[in-house]
Amino acid sequence: MSVAIRLLGAVGMCAALYALHVEHEAVRMSEIGLEYKALCDISSIGASCTAVFTSEWGKLMSKLGLVRTGGALDLPNAAYGAMYYVLVMFYPFVPFGRALLLIGTFASIATTAILAYALAFILGDVCVVCISTYVVNTSLLVLVLRDRFAMPEKPKAA
Repeated sequence: MSVAIRLLGAVGMCAALYALHVEHEAVRMSEIGLEYKALCDISSIGASCTAVFTSEWGKLMSKLGLVRTGGALDLPNAAYGAMYYVLVMFYPFVPFGRALLLIGTFASIATTAILAYALAFILGDVCVVCISTYVVNTSLLVLVLRDRFAMPEKPKAA
């Protein structure tokens, strides 16, 4: 179970790092008057991860008023996601790792629910990378709960 959890953490990390790259490039290009088009901006299906990542919903902590806009903790969602995925990948080596993983996974699911709602009903956009992270986070919830509450196997009778 630990291997599957950690592999999903690696997949999530890749998605988070790509999201950070897209947001960084979009901001950099807009500063010089150019528009950035990421691989995940697929006009044929109406998908624009760039628009989603650079929207006010791209920094959920400040959007919800949990941190000051422009402050040191006003980070993109993907930065917080990357921190979570580091925990997922290395939780067996962290003191209280299983407990932290459970708490982090519940936080990621709450965040996923808020962002999925915003994506579908407020932004009205399609974001392939976002949806991928929702699948990863939901899969992690299932695996973490299964790992956490699994019944130990009974020893086989000799």
